[in-house]
Amino acid sequence: MTPHPLPPRPDRRAVLGAALGGATLAAASPTLAAAITAETFGVRPDGSDQTPRLQQALDAAAAAGRPLALAPGDYPVAGLRLAAGTSLVGPRSARLVQISGAPMLRGEGIAAARIVGLTLKGLGAGLGEAALVEAEAVPDLVVEDVALEDAPRFGLRLARCGGRVASCAIRRADVALFSSDATGLLVTGNDIADCLNNGVLIWRGQKGHDGAQVIGNRIARIAARGGGTGERGNGVNVFRAGGVLVADNVITECAYSAVRNNAGDGVQIVSNQVRAAGETALFTEFGFEGAVIASNLVDGASVGIVAANLNDGGRMSVISGNIVRNIVRVTPPEPGDSGLTYAIGVEGDAAVTGNVIENAPDQGIRVGWGPYLRDVAVTGNVVRECGIGIGVSVAEGAGPALVASNLITGARRGGIVGMRWRDVVADLSREAARFPHLTVTGNAVA
Repeated sequence: MTPHPLPPRPDRRAVLGAALGGATLAAASPTLAAAITAETFGVRPDGSDQTPRLQQALDAAAAAGRPLALAPGDYPVAGLRLAAGTSLVGPRSARLVQISGAPMLRGEGIAAARIVGLTLKGLGAGLGEAALVEAEAVPDLVVEDVALEDAPRFGLRLARCGGRVASCAIRRADVALFSSDATGLLVTGNDIADCLNNGVLIWRGQKGHDGAQVIGNRIARIAARGGGTGERGNGVNVFRAGGVLVADNVITECAYSAVRNNAGDGVQIVSNQVRAAGETALFTEFGFEGAVIASNLVDGASVGIVAANLNDGGRMSVISGNIVRNIVRVTPPEPGDSGLTYAIGVEGDAAVTGNVIENAPDQGIRVGWGPYLRDVAVTGNVVRECGIGIGVSVAEGAGPALVASNLITGARRGGIVGMRWRDVVADLSREAARFPHLTVTGNAVA
């Protein structure tokens, strides 16, 4: 179920801009009414290193329990520390400019911190390992309405953090956001683009429940400059993290996957719009259990939606109510890859139901791969204009599958066929009885 949208937030840039322009802070916001201006501590956008003065101002404001407000201008800084209760605010025209290989802002082991309405500009994507914002063990971290640009490595690197990253613009990072071992993190309403290797990473050091939510973001043009076969080039990548929700995002032009779940249990990928994925658009793989991939729209990929790796414990998925269209052939990313294109592929303990598929050169739905097929039901799907409508493994060792009540039209090389690996060996519309592990019934093939 898609969560209720967040309530509207005030425009903090407008509020703060009015406050810094001389309007009464108290009339704008009780929180900002208490703000201390960084200028009080001699912080000036004069081109010189502002780290010592800004650090003093941050510490004093946090100790007083008051926000620190920056005026417009550029502030060169290096390695600022976030004390407990830090609240740093400003319009986006107030820019912190990174001048060292250290994280620009870092907090560790503090209860809460807020960064609202600034611009953080880094040294340049790929020019080092530093993050713009780095936090560890901060259960209530808020980064909101912040522009993060040109991060050498990570726009944000968060370890064991909760809170939210919301309404930010993250541009030209190596990786926009890396969260490890989250404690209730919400990533919502962000605009992420032009990253060298990944968009949002939700990872855990050991497999377990995470519960992060990645909701309502725009993610575009994610490259895979570091190479590999899928660990880079993803809009959202979940690794070992269970209970993650990836919903209502618009994700375009990723070198590999729009959303890739590797070994995360109970992950939901729902109601996303995906366009022009370079490999598998929505992918759950390697040792996952209990994935739901539903109500997504995929337009353009080499493979649409996949729940794979029964050989490595990948099992139990529901793929339902999706539209998948315009699948295209690309050069296989790995030597020995089958090179087959298909709209939906499943292997173990899966239900594929109520999807609409159009225009896949090789197969609309691939059911199993060699012996890797067990307890799959494919029902009530509409498959149009594909090479093969539904291909079902009949290789030795393949397990039970049900193919029922599907409508298949325009399948140029067979509506429902038995596959032994890459080879077509039977027309299952007429010969299903040859294979006792299969039930094929009530389908319409035209």
